[in-house]
Amino acid sequence: MMRKHVLILVVSVVLLLACNKEKEADSLSCNLETAPSQFDEDSLEVTYKLEADGEYTLTLFYYYDESGRVEIDNPSLPQEIKVSLSEQKTIMTGARGSVKNGHIEVSYEANTSSSSYSGSDRCQQSSQ
Repeated sequence: MMRKHVLILVVSVVLLLACNKEKEADSLSCNLETAPSQFDEDSLEVTYKLEADGEYTLTLFYYYDESGRVEIDNPSLPQEIKVSLSEQKTIMTGARGSVKNGHIEVSYEANTSSSSYSGSDRCQQSSQ
């Protein structure tokens, strides 16, 4: 009889521990891309940024310079790239990767005496 109660107690404890174990979240796949901006000025200085924190993996960062789309595979952080645009009138950036309990963000900013341009996209996951 005593062995039966001990066995029931052990099984109960194991079941309770299994129920209380937190499930670890899977990584969130991120496909970031800012909305493109077009500018009318003769030229423009643009700052592109890539930032991340937490547990993340980055496979691609891209932005536009005078020659068009520039891609960086497996980028390191932080990335802050300044370019001058004149002929190429599109401002846009993006990134690919995954995040687990953190975030990845791409952004751009450009200012003239009469105009401001900015855009960003963010992928975030948190588990508590």
